Amino acid sequence: MVDINPRLVAAEVLEDICENSSYSNIALKKALKSNGAMPLRDRAFVTELVNGSLRNILYIDYVLDNFSNTPVNKMKPWIKAVLRSAVYQVVFMNVPESAAVNEAVKLVKFRGYKSLSGFCNAVLRSVLKGYTALELPKDKAEMISIKYSHPLWLVKMWISYYGEEFTEELCRANTQKPDVVICCNSLKTDIKSLCQKLSESGAECVRSEYLENSAHISKVNDLSKLEPFKEGLFHVQDESSSLAVRILDPKEGENILDVCASPGGKTVLACELMKNRGMVTARDIFPHRLAFINETAERLGINIIKTEEFDATVLNSSDIEKYDRVLVDAPCSGFGLMRKKADIRLKKNGNDIDSLIVLQRNILSTVWKYVKKGGVIVYSTCTISKKENEGNIKWFTENFPFETEDISEFLPENIKQDKTLNGCVQLFPNLHKTDGFFIARLRRKNI
Repeated sequence: MVDINPRLVAAEVLEDICENSSYSNIALKKALKSNGAMPLRDRAFVTELVNGSLRNILYIDYVLDNFSNTPVNKMKPWIKAVLRSAVYQVVFMNVPESAAVNEAVKLVKFRGYKSLSGFCNAVLRSVLKGYTALELPKDKAEMISIKYSHPLWLVKMWISYYGEEFTEELCRANTQKPDVVICCNSLKTDIKSLCQKLSESGAECVRSEYLENSAHISKVNDLSKLEPFKEGLFHVQDESSSLAVRILDPKEGENILDVCASPGGKTVLACELMKNRGMVTARDIFPHRLAFINETAERLGINIIKTEEFDATVLNSSDIEKYDRVLVDAPCSGFGLMRKKADIRLKKNGNDIDSLIVLQRNILSTVWKYVKKGGVIVYSTCTISKKENEGNIKWFTENFPFETEDISEFLPENIKQDKTLNGCVQLFPNLHKTDGFFIARLRRKNI
């Protein structure tokens, strides 16, 4: 059997993400699948090396730019990928310095860049000698941007919202590896029994401090291979997403619409809360995503979901005032997911927010008509952006027959905020240890 070099795999994934704008989770999954013979330890190493390098990429580039005569943005793509991964190993992973440098030089030669091997060796040797004494920018926003690898424009936006201290705490939290959180399928089991089964499977399971049906799981290499997963006893879902469904508060026998349903976690949780009685219509514009929702529902033993390929910005006249509740988990900038999808910091800018607001408002201005008088819309995003969140809710209630309502009864005491009285809540990784997530509940007026 041919040995697979995990550093080579990681560098190839980094190059693909940074040069081809590939999504990090998809690129990493593809690479691990195509190198399936790698031992579990090496697979974990590749995953940490890729995700960690991305979470800290601006700081890594800052280090390299201070010790290289050639700026990072002028380097060949392969050289960048190798150097970035080598710096991450040394600075953040405590990999022996000689191993990180020597293996990096080998990778440079492997791709046919023998003439640049001396350059890479010299840069990394200089980094090793001087990075601990390297000073960060004096300006607070620039310092936060570099130290925690967040785009400067985003740091400045958050500082304008929350101040420097909170923004630094938020950015620091976004550099940390998040827990995997699962949601118990109450149709088949309870959380106590599920955690017991998971423990017997070798996993470590810690009950959520927020939700009775959620738990944090660790010491598992592949959740899908666990018997409790195959038996449909749980699905993966962050507590923040589960809270959105709790705030929707679906009831048995109701007719529910999830207009942007992929990947389906909220859809199936709504069905579980309805005790699999009623109807939940799940829509998305991508057929393969709808197929995944159907597969998940079958595994969980849910049979009240109807999936439909449909654009949420297009009005379906047959749906007018048809639904008791509508969930709008809107496409957004995704800045609440930076712990999980580190490449977001490379892909988004302020212009993206402006274009997303147009899309979000197009969706809301269409789907409100589907709600029965007296019915409910829950609007949620996985971002931390007042324009996309509070700004949209203000616009919506000023232009359509809806009003926000107190959501305190749906939230645990340690999450309640002043704004929950006004129908919304913003979750933060640094405060709540969840995804950054916004949720608002709106009631249609009887007019």
